[in-house]
Amino acid sequence: MATEYPLTRANRIVLARAFRDVPRVDLSIDCALEDQIGSAFVDDLENTQAFQIAVGPFRYFAGDPTVPGARGVLKMLPPDSFLMPSAPGWLEAANTACGEKLVPLRRHSFSSKGLSSAHLRELVERSRFADRVEEMDAAFAARVWGQDHFVDLSTYESPEDFGRRGIGFTVEDKGTIVGAAFASLVSTRGIEVSLYVLPDYRRQGIGALLASRLLLSCLESGLDPHWDAANPESCRLAERLGYAPAGTYIAYYLEG
Repeated sequence: MATEYPLTRANRIVLARAFRDVPRVDLSIDCALEDQIGSAFVDDLENTQAFQIAVGPFRYFAGDPTVPGARGVLKMLPPDSFLMPSAPGWLEAANTACGEKLVPLRRHSFSSKGLSSAHLRELVERSRFADRVEEMDAAFAARVWGQDHFVDLSTYESPEDFGRRGIGFTVEDKGTIVGAAFASLVSTRGIEVSLYVLPDYRRQGIGALLASRLLLSCLESGLDPHWDAANPESCRLAERLGYAPAGTYIAYYLEG
């Protein structure tokens, strides 16, 4: 049986050591270590040997997957979640526990080092939707809070918390939010970029416009806008914005 691991200063040091060599494919581990977003679970609070970090549907494992308590930590991998790159042995343990329900998915990493403010401003200025962009704030967060909406801010504690720590931009048409780019994760180092445009409004430059506004805001604040892509369209947009491909990795989706 796994136990929630309080994110005290001492425990975060233990977590940081456990996850030291786990690949950082996104900002989730950093978010948990800073106690910004996410939770941690362990096999035993007194003799801790197996660790899980949970940020939304994404799960990361470290420690010894062969100890008896590791099975309890693995049982906390719920349907419709993702087993992300973890410490050695955890994928094999998860395959044993979950069998064919784990489906491999290739994802693409990108580097933000080549982003140019001048290029991003040009993309904004060329867009015919540039005057429709609105910045997301606590009042906007309250509009979508708790709803089944593509602007999912559930990683934040409240609409007010998003207003304090989050950042994002939207485009509306006739009172309907048709696209949004926002920080789904936040850490002291940067944000995780989330972007979505309604199908009927795609291929009109709205995604590039919203992403450009978000990236510009990050660059002005000294934040790294982390981009992780799951499909060719996202890869193409990333490169159009100025990101450079930085390799691929495999995440595993647990079917229900």
